[in-house]
Amino acid sequence: MIFNISISTSVKICAVMIAVTLSMMVAPVRAQSPVGVAAVVNDDPISVIDLVERIKLVAVSSNIEMTPQRSNEMAPQILQQLVNEKLQLQEAERRGIEVTDEDIARGKSMIEQNAGLPDGMLDRYLSQRQIASGTIENQIRPQVAWQKVLGSMRGEVQISEAEIDDTLERIISNQNKPRNRVQEIFLPVDNPQDSTRVYQTAQEIRDALNKGADFAGLARQFSASASAANGGDLGWLYAGEMSADLQQAVNQLQPGDVSAPVQTVRGYYIVKLLDRRVGDTDAVTDTRLDLYQLFVPISGDMPQDQIDAKIAVLQNTRETANSCDAMANVAVDLGSDLSGKMEGISPGELSGPIRQAVTNLDEGTPSNIIQVDGGALMVMICNITEESNLPSRQDIENRLRLERLDILARRKLRELRRQAFIDIRI
Repeated sequence: MIFNISISTSVKICAVMIAVTLSMMVAPVRAQSPVGVAAVVNDDPISVIDLVERIKLVAVSSNIEMTPQRSNEMAPQILQQLVNEKLQLQEAERRGIEVTDEDIARGKSMIEQNAGLPDGMLDRYLSQRQIASGTIENQIRPQVAWQKVLGSMRGEVQISEAEIDDTLERIISNQNKPRNRVQEIFLPVDNPQDSTRVYQTAQEIRDALNKGADFAGLARQFSASASAANGGDLGWLYAGEMSADLQQAVNQLQPGDVSAPVQTVRGYYIVKLLDRRVGDTDAVTDTRLDLYQLFVPISGDMPQDQIDAKIAVLQNTRETANSCDAMANVAVDLGSDLSGKMEGISPGELSGPIRQAVTNLDEGTPSNIIQVDGGALMVMICNITEESNLPSRQDIENRLRLERLDILARRKLRELRRQAFIDIRI
């Protein structure tokens, strides 16, 4: 395998790319690169044009002002990513995996949704920013192909019930501690000799973030984690769901903060805290009520004895009814059109008097009589549905499987690099 870029070579690469980048910012892209091939991966070329266009795409998608200095800093990592993508595509082809036009269209649609673009506007958006046609497809294709490769490897990952039990027990033991919504960018260190280089790349990415670059955009371009497709968003995490190193880093952040590069045994992470919820990890996140409402109309000109008779019906029902069916039978006898069952109601959707009436009310117990405009009513809770915010066993299994697939994917990519002929030509 040939894959060794010295510092002086990196500088030469960057110098060439900067010159080409600047020229292409002001001139139409030619079909043939003026400076030829940047690298060859198992006889598949990566042109300088490919490299330049990806640098421009990174700038646009991450909201980075791509100065010559920043191009210089990020170019080696971007070239490394292009090499990895060639290897991923080649492995997919070896396995007979195809990326269809429908796959590309779905990938574009997802990017449009994440960027808030109207459907079908991505190509025009990139063209207006002088990104060559086909650049985005060249990025989506290996991403889709590699996801399909990983899908074919799912059978190699077995998650035991004991592992799920241990994870759930750890989460439960950390209840009443903060939950954090976190984004990540992960840069792997596959060879200890590369640690310094990867750390420098992590610092460059963090500097770009501190200057206003979009975290999600950089995660999609650089992160080696499966979360990259989602802009690095890991969702809400309980204490115990992250490694101790990352948890410690997150604990020191305030919402909106970005961490310094965090070194782990796998590589370097940059994490951003999007939000934090404190002390509610064992709370019920959603309560839904099935209610029965028994309503009797009362008009302002109704004689008092009729009013008293209607209230007496409600009072008698309150003393005798022990189910929503019993309430419904009374409604039939009264011929009350405004009586009936309401399903899946959130307590917050109820009016103040009714919400107060059902607070702490047991199922099957009639409420107090409530005076409302146009009459009086009484409610009964037929059923209460409460959904805990603890992750389900399936959620835990999916997360563990994703982590295990991440490890397999990096191992497979290391293997492909070891076996590959990679020739860096600039």
